[in-house]
Amino acid sequence: MSLKKQNQPNQDVEDSIDYLNLLVASGLALGEVADADELLSMMAETAMIMGNCEGCTVYEADEESLRFKLTRNRVLESRGVKAPLKNYTLPIDLKTAAGFVATSKKPLNIADVYNLPSESPFSFNPSFDVMTNYRSRSMLVIPMSDSRGNVLGVLQLINHLTGENFSGEVTPFPHRVEAYLKALSSQCGVVLRNMRMAEELKKSRIETVKKFVKASEYHDTDTGGHIERMSRYSVLLYRQLGFDDSSSEVMRLASMLHDVGKISTPDAVLKKPGRLTPEEFEIMKLHTVKGYEVLRGADSPFLQMGATIAYTHHEKWDGSGYPRGLKGSEIPAEGRVVALADVFDALCSRRVYKESWPIDKVFDELKNCSGSHFDPEIVDIFFENLDEVLEIKAQFPANDPPASAAPANVSKIDSAENSSSAAADAQSEIKKAS
Repeated sequence: MSLKKQNQPNQDVEDSIDYLNLLVASGLALGEVADADELLSMMAETAMIMGNCEGCTVYEADEESLRFKLTRNRVLESRGVKAPLKNYTLPIDLKTAAGFVATSKKPLNIADVYNLPSESPFSFNPSFDVMTNYRSRSMLVIPMSDSRGNVLGVLQLINHLTGENFSGEVTPFPHRVEAYLKALSSQCGVVLRNMRMAEELKKSRIETVKKFVKASEYHDTDTGGHIERMSRYSVLLYRQLGFDDSSSEVMRLASMLHDVGKISTPDAVLKKPGRLTPEEFEIMKLHTVKGYEVLRGADSPFLQMGATIAYTHHEKWDGSGYPRGLKGSEIPAEGRVVALADVFDALCSRRVYKESWPIDKVFDELKNCSGSHFDPEIVDIFFENLDEVLEIKAQFPANDPPASAAPANVSKIDSAENSSSAAADAQSEIKKAS
């Protein structure tokens, strides 16, 4: 929107209407932004239009410092000069204009930064001007506060221009512009605060899920990094199936809950160093139903998905799985995804009843089980994204059980390689490992 600067009797009114329209439009746009960097970039662009100025710098505040987030300068951009301010920070104190504003929570309107009053508690550092052959003059510095008055950042505008469309002489920022820019920065502060709260809530939710999983599997020594790895494998596969980022984030949490029903499984079965008897396997199978019963009926989307996953991640594509013998697309996508992610990680990991499988042997087993145990499309996606899978595996190394807990004489890899019933041994291991 063009902000007119002509000298007419009704010009102030026309300008006010322009500012208000821009403020309303920016408020609607800022409210739709989900990324903090995009939010601050949009605010900076809008602030430069409102302030009709050459440059803008945005700082984000933490408890002790202001962290540089972005800078725009039309003069430098026209010269092809990039501002070298990456990772730049300022202390929140009275020694700089930005620090003073963050401390006092009041704006500063400076006519010439090179001619500050002698009693000014802050000074101007000309190193950026020297480095870029630029001349800063007028400066408007505004705190970016939330509805509670907490300063979340600082907006700093440089060199107000008298003409339209960023032209004319450099002059001090008009005081009437301050109010609109304060309102803009407050809009941004509220949205940024909401983003931070949402991020804190997400982190808290993830931590709560992890604690819940840890508590529910306290008697299972096999988990280690299993939860982290398989949840990330699941998100990768789920996203590649076509689900959006929001659904994939729900999957990240929900997949962690796939085995919560094991809290009801006796240690004698869960930790048995060897093949389960038919009776013991029936007991093991109940963890799917128990997990579903614990999670079903919740309002939370991730608990709802968690219930589905707990109930269906042991179903098989050919209908031979449990607890209901679902087949093909009757199995929810979430269950099909976690089935593969869970088995892959379990076979790659050492357990109290087995050694880890060589990675090539695991790949062969997944391919062999495509169309029987696993959805063939998901197996294809897995191998198409193998580099990312292996990155996840390396990022969260296994926290293996102590050697004393994994007797060498129960290694089923050895027995599988030397037995005429290798396929049966492999499937038996998958039953326990996953």
